[in-house]
Amino acid sequence: MSDLETTESTTTDPVVPSKKVALHHSSGRALLVRTVLVALFDAVAIYLIAQFLANQSWAVAALTGVVMLLVNYAYLHPRAQASRWLTPGLALMIVFVAYPVLYTTYISFTNFQTGNLLNRDQAIERLLEVPIRTGESGELLTMYVYRDTADTLALLVGGDDTDPYIAALRDGPDDTELRPVADLSGTTIDLAAPPETIEGFELVAGLGLTAENRRLEGAAINVPGGSATVETLKTARIEIGGLRFTHDEARDVLVDAQLGVECPAGEGTFYCDGVPEAEVQRIALLAEDSGIVCADGRCDDVPLFALDQSLAGWQQIIGFDNYAEVVSNERIREPFFRVLAWNVAFAFGSVLLNFAFGLGLALTLKDDAMRFRSVYRAIYIVPYAIPGFLSILVWRGLLDRDFGQINGMLEGVGLGGVDWLADPTNAMIAVFLVNLWLGFPYMFLICSGALTSIPEELLEAARVDGAGAWKSFRMITLPLLLVSTAPLLIGAFSFNFNNFVLIFLLTNGGPPLTGYDVPVGSTDLLISFTFDIAAGAGRGSQFALATAIIVIIFLFLATTSAMSFRLTKKLEEIYDQ
Repeated sequence: MSDLETTESTTTDPVVPSKKVALHHSSGRALLVRTVLVALFDAVAIYLIAQFLANQSWAVAALTGVVMLLVNYAYLHPRAQASRWLTPGLALMIVFVAYPVLYTTYISFTNFQTGNLLNRDQAIERLLEVPIRTGESGELLTMYVYRDTADTLALLVGGDDTDPYIAALRDGPDDTELRPVADLSGTTIDLAAPPETIEGFELVAGLGLTAENRRLEGAAINVPGGSATVETLKTARIEIGGLRFTHDEARDVLVDAQLGVECPAGEGTFYCDGVPEAEVQRIALLAEDSGIVCADGRCDDVPLFALDQSLAGWQQIIGFDNYAEVVSNERIREPFFRVLAWNVAFAFGSVLLNFAFGLGLALTLKDDAMRFRSVYRAIYIVPYAIPGFLSILVWRGLLDRDFGQINGMLEGVGLGGVDWLADPTNAMIAVFLVNLWLGFPYMFLICSGALTSIPEELLEAARVDGAGAWKSFRMITLPLLLVSTAPLLIGAFSFNFNNFVLIFLLTNGGPPLTGYDVPVGSTDLLISFTFDIAAGAGRGSQFALATAIIVIIFLFLATTSAMSFRLTKKLEEIYDQ
């Protein structure tokens, strides 16, 4: 090759950069971006972990740490490249699915309820801050406002059992210093006609007193043995000072200075002996399983929340006690199994009724001979297009005994009105009918789609072999239809099993059943029954007992779904053959 050819070759051939170098450069920038983003994520995660640890939220702190390590491994480790796309979804699943399920299960093994919402240290700390309020406290005093040249306010207070006393306003609730502005001992003061001046302070009255309203709101002065808090511009209420409880750590006993009793530590709270019966809340005395024993006007084994629900107890693990109570406690067992029986009947019956009605409409509109099929399909979908809660409220109005249109039509044809929502049997029928209105369009849609996937050759062959319409449907159409719709039917069963919105808006679980200590109604599902227990069932909100029932519901649905999916798999095997 000549020198000219060599020169031309070197000048005309393009210089192609190495793909390896370009890829390495791109990977380097991507790694830098990932590292910066992961570092920011770690900074936020570490801050959150510190906050959770400060609040003693150990489980949440550990979960945040697990998610942080998972993100670091997925986006920084070279061998975890394939998992980067799955990590966000996996992290969200841990946070929003796995953790709530595990935490709910954990709560079911505790005594988490009204009066047991804090941990032990927090509860004792809160109790040691409770002020004394005895029968002698709360005396309403006459009050007058005085002001000096430095615009300092002082209150003159006195009453039937309290000598006149004047002092400057205290700085705050933690201020315990006595600040008298004059010594009134040995001085006769008529509270009906107070003096105009006292030791350089002048009486404030009329519009001047009204102008001080903002400064006087919630204000107080310290008096010997307690404090006096402003209630109106003319009155103050005295409070005996001091703290109600002291804790004997050696004996683990809480001493109540207000009632003069001792309260040894027990399960989740302190239990007091020798409490005057008048001090115990009546609702606690009526509870059959409260454990409170009263005789001769005194009660033993009285939990603090039975004295005052604001007195905190603490949360602790109690094992399977909540689950045992569902079975052993008659006031829970009887309504629970009654609601469970109705719940299963409602869920199964709703799926069967909605599926049968939707399938019947789908088969009817599948006939090519029917005219205006598209119009009918649009009409049948209307209930599905309207928000469910609106439809339920409309139906509740239609079913009203006195003003509902349903009874109006029945009376128009000579039939008597029906008490749809107040009679147990009629209420159950109403629930089924309204749920049919809400549910059949969905079944109609899925059945219409599934029917189009069934080969016409099979049906034609059946007709050639002499099979009638019913036999073709029973032997060919229905089995093949169930192969594709069975998973959806399982989902519909689970949905209706927990159909809280329908029950809550239509009947609110009613009509109520009597003879039980917990609120329960004829149309209550387990989920609404659980809601009533969690929201308040005689002794306050019983969250732990409610979560125990939720866990039972979860196990029941999981078992039912597993068995149903096994049946679905058998249907698929038959179809494959």
